Amino acid sequence: MYLHGYGSDKNSYTGNTLKELFPQHRWVLETFDLLDVFATRDKLRTLIDAEQIDTVVSSSLGSIYNLFIKNPINPSRVINKVLINPCCFPSKVLGNIAPLTQEQLAVCRAVETNVYQIHRENTPQNLFGIFAKNDELLQYHDFFVGRYGNAGIDGRITATNALWVEGGHHHLSPEVLLEAVGEAFRYFDSVAVDEPAASQSEKPILYIDMDGTLVDFESGIQRLTMQERIQYDAYFDEVPGIFARMEPMPGAVDALARLSARYDVYILSTAPWRNPTACNDKLHWIQQHFGKEEDSCLYKRLILSHHKDLNRGEILIDDRPNKNGAERFPRVLHFGVPPHDTWEAVLKALL
Repeated sequence: MYLHGYGSDKNSYTGNTLKELFPQHRWVLETFDLLDVFATRDKLRTLIDAEQIDTVVSSSLGSIYNLFIKNPINPSRVINKVLINPCCFPSKVLGNIAPLTQEQLAVCRAVETNVYQIHRENTPQNLFGIFAKNDELLQYHDFFVGRYGNAGIDGRITATNALWVEGGHHHLSPEVLLEAVGEAFRYFDSVAVDEPAASQSEKPILYIDMDGTLVDFESGIQRLTMQERIQYDAYFDEVPGIFARMEPMPGAVDALARLSARYDVYILSTAPWRNPTACNDKLHWIQQHFGKEEDSCLYKRLILSHHKDLNRGEILIDDRPNKNGAERFPRVLHFGVPPHDTWEAVLKALL
């Protein structure tokens, strides 16, 4: 099946070009109202079941629906998905091209939460991304590789299930489509359905601190009430609930997802002794920003300890490298201080 993008239909250039380029496959082309999430979802479910669809190729906005698709109940059937210049976060870009109501935006965000925090069935084995080098509208290559990349190559942030191609957002040339989509089909043929995931124990263990490293502690302070500021002056880490109010450090969420492809990542943080809500708040923060389901890169990977050196491992990223046993790690990246002052710098150092 080909799933078109916003403003297109079953007569789209890409869908019909693919039909001509790959006549050996039976193609299903239909028109969807992509601004109606429920109608599109239900129509996709019906078509996939009735037509016994095994592969969905999608473009742009259609790709978020492609990711939204769940495998059929029959465990022997897996839907392979090819994403061409995908729109991974419609809530961030749709408002620029279509007038959306607040309700529609809320539904977009709900779809994104489902896809990236709850949905378990999208795996590197059944996903292939195609990204135009000169896409003038969207660039989600790094996000796709960080979340769904199957493996790094020689330590670089890359994957064999993601491909750069020549062209822009619309109307990739027939030559590019033939090679890129053909490569996707060959990839699916080469991947065994029951191929076991790489053992986490084969990766180097990497610990990441929370406050001041993964989490912007100052953002929590800014959300305190005047009464809280006065009552807990100089002891802000003891404010009940403060750790649930904080924002991620710039680039931290994406960086951690990318590091998880190369390292066995754990969060190693300290909860203030006099703040009984801190432990729960830190857990809820992880679940809010990385998801609570088993496919989350931080599922059951939160360690709270006042003695960080008791944990087995080689590398720690921490903004306080001389506190709570951090100084006894073989390698500590002092976050916030050059040359590790940003998450971009950390990625360069570790990848």
